[in-house]
This record gives sequence, C-alpha cells and structure tokens, in this order.
Amino acid sequence: MVGEENRLRQGLGDAFQGLPFTLLSSTDSTNLRLKEGAREGRFAPPYLLIADAQTRGRGRLGRSFLSPPGTGLYMSLLLRPAPPWNPGQITILAAVAACRAIEEETGLHPAIKWVNDLFLRGKKICGILAEAMGDQVIVGIGINLQTPPGGFPDDLAIAGALDCGADRLRLAGRIAAHLLRGMERLNDPAIVDAYRRRMPLIGRDITYTRDGQQKNARVTGVSEDGGLIIRDATGEKILRTGEVTLGSHSFLGME
Repeated sequence: MVGEENRLRQGLGDAFQGLPFTLLSSTDSTNLRLKEGAREGRFAPPYLLIADAQTRGRGRLGRSFLSPPGTGLYMSLLLRPAPPWNPGQITILAAVAACRAIEEETGLHPAIKWVNDLFLRGKKICGILAEAMGDQVIVGIGINLQTPPGGFPDDLAIAGALDCGADRLRLAGRIAAHLLRGMERLNDPAIVDAYRRRMPLIGRDITYTRDGQQKNARVTGVSEDGGLIIRDATGEKILRTGEVTLGSHSFLGME
C-alpha cells in the first residue's frame, strides 16, 4: 500500500500532496461511493477515490461502463467549485485534464469526442461523468489502460485501450492535479481553447438526433459552457446534450 500511495503522490506533485484519498481494490461505482460518503459527511471536497475494479461502473445516460480488475483506472474526485459554474465547464475541464495527464505520462495524444469521451487510434479509451450535487460536483473518470484478456466484448467494438504500460496510480495523480489546478481558474478561456484543439469534430459533417429524428449538420465550434455549435439547413444552433456521429467521415483520434 505504501508503494501505491507513493506512486499516486508522484503524480499529484508537490502542490497537491495534501489531497486526501482512498484506494480500493473494488467498489460498485466510485461516483456512487463518493456521493454516499459526501451525503453522510465522511468525505469533504476535495477528495479522491480510486478503485482497481467496479461492479456497477456508469457512464452517461445510465449506461454501464466495463470496469474489470487489472486493466483500467477508475477514479472519482469530489470538488466544490467557486460560483458561478455549470456542469458543462466541469466536463470540459475533466476532458482536458485527462488528455494532458495521458500526454505527460505516456506520450500519447488522445482526441476528445464531444461531449465526454477520449479516443485514440479510432477507439474510445476514456469516459467521463460529472454529477452535480448541490454546491459540489463529483467527476468520475474511467480509462482503459490495457485490452482485457480475450479482448473487449462484441457489443463494445468501439472500445480501445492505451496499451502502453501506463502506471495507473501515477496517471490518476496527474489527472487529479490538473483538475485541481483547473478549478482555480475554471472560467479561464484557455481551458475551452485546449478542449477545442483536441476535438477533431470541428469542421466535420455530423449526424445528430433531436426529437427522435436524425439530422445532418456541420460542427462549427464549441461554446464556452461546452455546447456543440452546429449549422444545419435551418441555421446555427447549440447542442447541449445528445449523441453525434460523423457523417461520411470515420472518427480518428490523434496519435
């Protein structure tokens, strides 16, 4: 355990050595565990929870997130942002923090697929779930560090992994440090700019779903609060939620 704590603290760096944390071999969901602990007064922000496996890992829209032991990083950070703030800003910050940490730790450069996924070599390697809870927010991040033995299930054909021997706890520390540093300047336009630079959807043709109908549009940008700015036959609009797919283009994460 001491060795694990040291590796985590290496990633946190000198500025955040005092961050309280818990390391678990397994839990139902790091987000759920933090949420329950915060409500019961056992955890106060900032607080970091990391598990080697999850039995009920969750993604957006109530979807499950495959979280087998020994193959991924599953972490949640409890934060109290300074007002004003909105969940879209937190998701943007978390995506940029995860990208920067992966870049520093591995030399790989994932791309961001709106709104909260990271892709590498055309495959999804990371999912992010930010959940507001009063004046607090829980940021859950799951990263596939290596392909599970036997590969991913057939229904997760889009899934991929870093597959580069990344140190799980040192990477977690780097992500937490970038998140905490970003929280100190949440409204800094540079954070949104960093998000935009890593999102190859901009300038691409997409298909999106609204009111049960699929529509075609071109992505023209990202708003300051994380909305996807698109232009279709009826003009320009901003998507706040939903799923988008590339029209005639395949999605390729940056190498």
